[in-house]
Amino acid sequence: MATNSPQCVKCAVRRCGSTEKNGKVPASCPTEKYPDLVKEATEKYRLPENLAVMKGWLGLMKKVLDPQKQTEKYAWTRIHEIIEYAKIRGMKRLGIATCYALMPEAKMLSDILENSGFEVVSLSCLCGEVNPQDLGMPGNIFCNPILQAEILNREKTDLNIMVGLCVGHDILFLQNCTAETTPLIVKDRALGHNPVAALYQSQGFFQDRFAKR
Repeated sequence: MATNSPQCVKCAVRRCGSTEKNGKVPASCPTEKYPDLVKEATEKYRLPENLAVMKGWLGLMKKVLDPQKQTEKYAWTRIHEIIEYAKIRGMKRLGIATCYALMPEAKMLSDILENSGFEVVSLSCLCGEVNPQDLGMPGNIFCNPILQAEILNREKTDLNIMVGLCVGHDILFLQNCTAETTPLIVKDRALGHNPVAALYQSQGFFQDRFAKR
């Protein structure tokens, strides 16, 4: 990797998160290195589809970070945030793309969303019942994230929620969705689908697992 490639996580200045803008940043700072892209990206927020998302986020944050209810920000689960965002955006029809192994969790999510007034379309990754051998792949079952995406496109969902799609399958799903999509559960078989725990444990009990080999 080039030595002047952006390395924000290694920056000791972090001017971007400060009101003080006179601090000297590394040459690799993306703000300094790519002023043309800063300008282009800023203009893209003016596009209607992007502006709508940002207004939805702002509406959500006004409730989450309400200065009159400061302690309540810790009561907002990810599910609450998704529901509130969808309501602010006026969304009515939500899609769930779930791994077959997380069908119970997806069913609980579907019930919650329906109880909140949404129409829900839910799809298992095994929908389509494609024979993997027809594609030259091993096994008896075939996960089909592209079909999940295309069916949700056809069903005209307003917002799609990913529940435990495998690495790679989530990429294909995102590439083929036309509706806005957000993750709820990221699969982590070792840690009860809580992948950030591996980062915390990398400084302790898991340290040897991530050591250089």
